[in-house]
Amino acid sequence: MSRHLSDDELIDRLYGLGDRVHDCAECDRRLQAMERRRAEIASSTPVSGDFLAGQRRGIYSRLGQPPKPRLSWAPATVGALCVAAAGLIAYHSSPRTTAPLPVAAPHSVSHADPAADAQLFSDVYAMEQSAEPRAAAPIHALIEEN
Repeated sequence: MSRHLSDDELIDRLYGLGDRVHDCAECDRRLQAMERRRAEIASSTPVSGDFLAGQRRGIYSRLGQPPKPRLSWAPATVGALCVAAAGLIAYHSSPRTTAPLPVAAPHSVSHADPAADAQLFSDVYAMEQSAEPRAAAPIHALIEEN
């Protein structure tokens, strides 16, 4: 007894790709059922001219109308509003400190001391003219320690 043909093999035979020689009655019955179904699907039913004219009239009437507005922006707007609301909730629910920040105690240097002012201006000018960023200073401290 030979093996049964798979559906793929039967479809190949239906479209003339496989050999038609097979001695199994069940496979032959399945192939004939596929051929009948193919014939049913391929047969065209006549469509009336009135039906086609109605379709054309519907298309022409829609062509004259302005296009319907698309709401493709709506999900993005809803998402942005949700993010803004979450941000506001997080901002308002965070604890706030109402105590004033501590102020550094004034130095014993008087403002009338020109040497202190000159030193201050010199330091500020040196910091401003330095090509090295301030963030690199800790690295230099590490290198000097070793």
